[in-house]
Amino acid sequence: MRLKRLSLDRFGHFTDQQFDFGSAHDGHDFHIIYGRNEAGKTTTMEAVLRLFYGFPTREAYAFRHPRNNLQISATLDFNGELRQFTRLPTRSGALVDESGTPLPEAALSAHLAGLSEPDYRRLLCLDDETIERGGEEIANAQGDIGRLLFSAAAGVADLSQVLDGVRSRADEIWKKRARNTRMRELKRALEELDKEIKARDVSANAWKSLKRDLTKAQQAEEDARTRRDDLNTTRARTEAERRAVPLLAELQELEQALAPFADFPAQLDFNPERLVELRSDLGSATQNIARLSDELQTLEEEQAALVLDPALEALPAALEALEDLSARHRTAALDLDRRKAEQQEALETMRQAARDLGLVAENADLAALVLSGADITALQDAREQLRAAITHEGLEAREVEDLEERLRVAQDAVHDCAPLAAEAGQLQELLLNFDAERLATAHAAAAEAITAAQSRAARSLAALSVRHVTFDTLPHCPSSLRQAQEHADRDAALVQDLRRATETRNQHKEDASARAAQAKALERAANVVSDSEAEALRTKRDALWAVHVDSLDAESAATFHEALSRHDTAADARLTQSRELAQLREIAQSEAASKARAAEAATRITALEEQRDAIAAEVNAAATQLGLAPLSPAEWRDWVERHETARADAEALRDTKDSHSATFARAQALMDALAERVPSLPADLDPALAQARRMAEAARQTSEARGAAEKLLRQVERDLNRRQDRHNAAQEAKKKAEDTWRALVQELLAGQVSPESLMASLEPLRVLREHDKTRSAAARRVRMMEADQALFAQEVNALAQLHGVGVSSDPGQTYGDLKSLAETARIARDKAARLERAIATATAERADNTARVEAIDQELRAIAASFPEPPPAQDIDTLRQCAAQAQKVIADRAARDRLRRQILSELDLSDLESARAQLAETSVATLNARLESTLSDLTHAEDDLTQAIQQRVNAEHALAEINGDRTAAALVEQKATLELQLEEAALEHLELSLGHHLASDAIKRYRDSHRSGMLTATEQCFADLTQGAYPALSTQIYGDSEVLLAVDRTGASKRADEMSKGTRFQLYLALRAAAHEQLVAQGTILPFFCDDIFETFDETRTSAACQVMEAIGTRGQAIYLTHHRHVVEIAQSVCATPPIIHEL
Repeated sequence: MRLKRLSLDRFGHFTDQQFDFGSAHDGHDFHIIYGRNEAGKTTTMEAVLRLFYGFPTREAYAFRHPRNNLQISATLDFNGELRQFTRLPTRSGALVDESGTPLPEAALSAHLAGLSEPDYRRLLCLDDETIERGGEEIANAQGDIGRLLFSAAAGVADLSQVLDGVRSRADEIWKKRARNTRMRELKRALEELDKEIKARDVSANAWKSLKRDLTKAQQAEEDARTRRDDLNTTRARTEAERRAVPLLAELQELEQALAPFADFPAQLDFNPERLVELRSDLGSATQNIARLSDELQTLEEEQAALVLDPALEALPAALEALEDLSARHRTAALDLDRRKAEQQEALETMRQAARDLGLVAENADLAALVLSGADITALQDAREQLRAAITHEGLEAREVEDLEERLRVAQDAVHDCAPLAAEAGQLQELLLNFDAERLATAHAAAAEAITAAQSRAARSLAALSVRHVTFDTLPHCPSSLRQAQEHADRDAALVQDLRRATETRNQHKEDASARAAQAKALERAANVVSDSEAEALRTKRDALWAVHVDSLDAESAATFHEALSRHDTAADARLTQSRELAQLREIAQSEAASKARAAEAATRITALEEQRDAIAAEVNAAATQLGLAPLSPAEWRDWVERHETARADAEALRDTKDSHSATFARAQALMDALAERVPSLPADLDPALAQARRMAEAARQTSEARGAAEKLLRQVERDLNRRQDRHNAAQEAKKKAEDTWRALVQELLAGQVSPESLMASLEPLRVLREHDKTRSAAARRVRMMEADQALFAQEVNALAQLHGVGVSSDPGQTYGDLKSLAETARIARDKAARLERAIATATAERADNTARVEAIDQELRAIAASFPEPPPAQDIDTLRQCAAQAQKVIADRAARDRLRRQILSELDLSDLESARAQLAETSVATLNARLESTLSDLTHAEDDLTQAIQQRVNAEHALAEINGDRTAAALVEQKATLELQLEEAALEHLELSLGHHLASDAIKRYRDSHRSGMLTATEQCFADLTQGAYPALSTQIYGDSEVLLAVDRTGASKRADEMSKGTRFQLYLALRAAAHEQLVAQGTILPFFCDDIFETFDETRTSAACQVMEAIGTRGQAIYLTHHRHVVEIAQSVCATPPIIHEL
């Protein structure tokens, strides 16, 4: 798994921060994220861990965005399959895909090789603190090879400290022949406790005698306490009887008072105060009925005297329709001159901007100089690219000069060295020139990449098949993906519009039919004389009048009189049916409006269907060109998307072949060169290189000095070649940017403005664009204002003529007159409506008060029925007296029941007859005498109890003198506690000792199983890191452990813990690199992070470390985080394939 794209949408101080890691090119996947201190490099690494494992409950990076708003997205590459993931800080559904669909955690965790977040941090996240602890671990392990290998593979930088800590804790508990361990101290305390317990032993006979005395004293105390309690009970019973005697007399009086009212109800079902409310409500209701009757008579008289003009009912609606036009008319009168001046001012500003561009002619075409915002942005981008290209070309030229100087120095160094042996020199030079190690890796990766690209291209081409139509080669697509998407989106939008238009048309047709049916029903129900009938009668009357005027005889007069009568009758009928006529007119208007809207919707439907047909025709024409059957726009878009994928895969295949062609050519050239120098050369590249390396190694010892010099020379030559290529590319980019700039200026401005005049500033073009908008907007507003004025005058004059209002030269004045007329008519209508509402309200209130009087009478009858002898229901005062008497009876009954309960409670009896029998033969005086006698006996009992308690306390004190406050028992408990502590210490020592022994055995087994492969990888990496200072690693048995030794170029060996601090750091980095290689070999390929671990390295060590990171990048994805610019520059210069730089 690798990161293809990482987006810190909201995390730390980042918002929408993007990292595009692209694809791994030629098996090289080394990236450097560079930024200043506090720029967010560590934040980026933490964001990846949050993406993989989720947000913690207490998030340390929620300082800019709240935790519930945090979000991290990424596109992950799983062996060529791209998937989009987004991590949210929620309890459920925290992992979603690109469409927002929640995913199970297994969708991502399944690709993490079972590593937890701490495991990932230890194994695949290396920072300065970890490498510092790793260097200390090398020193603490004292060269133990097992610990070193296990520490690096497990990512535990302080393994020795952990193991030594376990051993130290076990020795603190118990160690042979040690005196100050915890178990030794517990044993000494246990021995002293046994001695103290033996010293506190007592006589058994003395203890038994005191024990008997204590038992007797306790029994005497118990007897005295029982007698005292019995006397207290007698006193309490006597006092209760004395309290119950007067209560019983009071109860008898209440029973006698309640005897005459036995038939009264147990409780009242009404509130007596309700009678007062009913009397008040009855009086109010009666007065309201009389008042409302007078008000109704007055309102009906006012309604009969009111006269309305139905001809003005439609005027307010017409004036309201003109309200917006009136406001625009007033605005135009105030704003028209200012808008014209604004238009002229914008035009003058545009002329000045043209003069700034070098166009001084007054008749210059200003519209041709107005560019869109995108065009201006394109000009600005082209200009900035030209400036950047010029700067970059200068920097590259200086770099070439520096490298040429370094080349001369390297050549002088080679000339100063003794010549190499011919055969060895040729092989070494050949392998170095071809960079054989990386070439072999690149050759294998290239073959694998081309095979994968061919497979993807074949699958994408097969996906283009539609209904038995297949393609052997990638066909030309007649339309772009954007066009296909636009067609599909437009067709879907048209389908929705067509559905809505059809529903609208059907709704309007239904409304029109409903209005027509409503008009017919109204005419039939009210026998209304319609406007057309009235117009026919008027026309006939006028015609007969004309005949009568010509004839002036009795026959024509009679005929005219009959027509006049019919017309008058219809006019009277229409006058009485004014409301129905207004409804008919309103219904007719609504019907006409619905029909017009239905017709408009039908036209809209036809236009939409034509647009759909045009889109379908265009799509089918494109599909026919490819030999495909007709497709819908959505199907065509899907096919074009698949075609785009197939085209991209085909291009990727071509790019892959092109990008790796140099690798294959170099490999073949190397094989040809080796065939001339190596006898019996194998046919494959890897065995051939191995044989050539063995021959070169045989002569390496005698030619090391010259080899190093030539290696440096070749490195400088490669650097110079790469830098010259970059310089040439920079020159070409500069020329291309300049040509692009000039062509863009010529294309957009048609040669009116020179490119040199625009290099200084593009502000005149922006001024032209902005003020052209202002000029166009002002011109458009002027036209609109003039049109609004003309339309308003036309509409107002038409209304004035319709309603007989004089037309003024000022349409506003005429509009005001019409509003006054409409307001007068509205006031009359409002008054009529108000009178009608007032009559309805008064009628309803009178009915409510009448109903209220009846309800009050019914409620009074119900209250009177509650008493044994009901009084008259209308006599409310008598009812109140009865209610008061009933309340007193109910209160006396409650007092009687309370006395009964109190007497029974005092005497602790269940019925009143038993209480009367118990108190029948006694009196208060008798009870007082009995109580005095009991109190005297109680005093003597209290004295006896006090003496018994004193005797019992004395016996306890005597016994306590011998028991010693339970000291012996406490000592026994302490002894048991010490024995438990001794047992726990022994178990803890056993657990720690066995754990340490098992861990040591496991490390030894790990050393034996991984020593060969992992130690070889560590040796190669450590030799590269130290620039050959330590070309080999070996082991040596030392006691029970096996110690790691580093062999320098002179053959001297040195233990790992004897190295310098920086060299130990390099050794730990080599161990971690080897552990990563082992992890990859096991199938776990995950992103590897290093956070500024080269801070203590000099330039030589940094160069070697960058090459190690590059090697890690060939096995997986390697990401290095740094704020040091020189690390970036060193990595770019020493890596065969420069890393991809991401700047923050």
